[in-house]
Amino acid sequence: MSDFEPASRSPNGHLFRTSTVPSDAPFQRKPVRTSIKVFAKAARAALGLHDKEPAFEVPARLFEQLPFAIYVCDRNGLVLRYNRRAAELWGRSPKPSDPNERFCGSYQMFRPDGSLLPHDQCPMADVLRTGISVREQEVHIERPDGVRGIALVDIEAIKDIDGNIVGAVNCFQDITERKRSEAQIVNLAHEAEHRTKNILSTVLATVRLSRADTSDDLKQLIEGRINALAMVHGLFVQSRWAGAELRGLVTQELSPYCGESEGRVRIDGPPIMLEPATAQTVAICLHELATNAAKYGSLSAARGRVEIAWSRTADGRLSLRWIEAGGPTVTPPTRRGFGTRVMENIICQLKGEVHFDWHHHGLACEIAVPLA
Repeated sequence: MSDFEPASRSPNGHLFRTSTVPSDAPFQRKPVRTSIKVFAKAARAALGLHDKEPAFEVPARLFEQLPFAIYVCDRNGLVLRYNRRAAELWGRSPKPSDPNERFCGSYQMFRPDGSLLPHDQCPMADVLRTGISVREQEVHIERPDGVRGIALVDIEAIKDIDGNIVGAVNCFQDITERKRSEAQIVNLAHEAEHRTKNILSTVLATVRLSRADTSDDLKQLIEGRINALAMVHGLFVQSRWAGAELRGLVTQELSPYCGESEGRVRIDGPPIMLEPATAQTVAICLHELATNAAKYGSLSAARGRVEIAWSRTADGRLSLRWIEAGGPTVTPPTRRGFGTRVMENIICQLKGEVHFDWHHHGLACEIAVPLA
């Protein structure tokens, strides 16, 4: 089985595989770096060189079972020998000593900036020209099927007793998954910074729009709204910041009002994942509606009930309906309350709409916001 798995595209455009090799696999940096000198000596034997010390031959079985990729080139760059691991990373099995196969057995190579790296300019070719060893250099390898991976190469020049370059050995390892993880960490750091600023902006807007007759009431009002934001961010963590599932968000916000009566709160709607900005807005709106219903509306009466239903419209918008019944008789307000203004303000920021209908049997509210 090939070591390269189906690829996914990273933010910088490279294709990464999904690795099945554990992070503590034995072909990490240290074994390669400590082994290349040993295998360079073995490569001298493969090239027919004889030292004063007994030549160290690597048995074919051991060579194939090495947990990292390795291959040997002669002074002209002909690939003399390679192991199974190298063939897996290359995605092909070139014929040893084939004059058309020089410096590396990969189909194509690229530099980290994405530009094509000709075989005669690759690190192996440089080592054969200069005799200067290469340590931990990144090379992007493309297989014949178009899937790319990233290899970390360590190349040791092989010289005869007179110091002439007669070949080189390359021990290399697949670091595609590691590079993908590093890129993801950087992206998550930027995303965390962006989301933190959004959270603070939402909190500041909430504080500015909050009004109450006493300082204690104001504190309680602000605390409730910030707590609604905190709960929805708990859902973000569960989804790794992809957003929040709408049913979970509604259930979480209305759970304190369900009580022992099963029919007090009814929730109905298809599965919809809300992106973070939309989820925050919906959470604040549900908090305002629930708080108002608990003070003045249907949730303030023993037999009161509320229905929350939603759907996805044909033009890609979320339509959420809040319908109260069984509470005190409702009279339309003579002025817009602060809760209403909060909802209108944050929904407007999403280019959405909100409508209130004060029927005598209870409030009906409909919210429409775009879905990503």
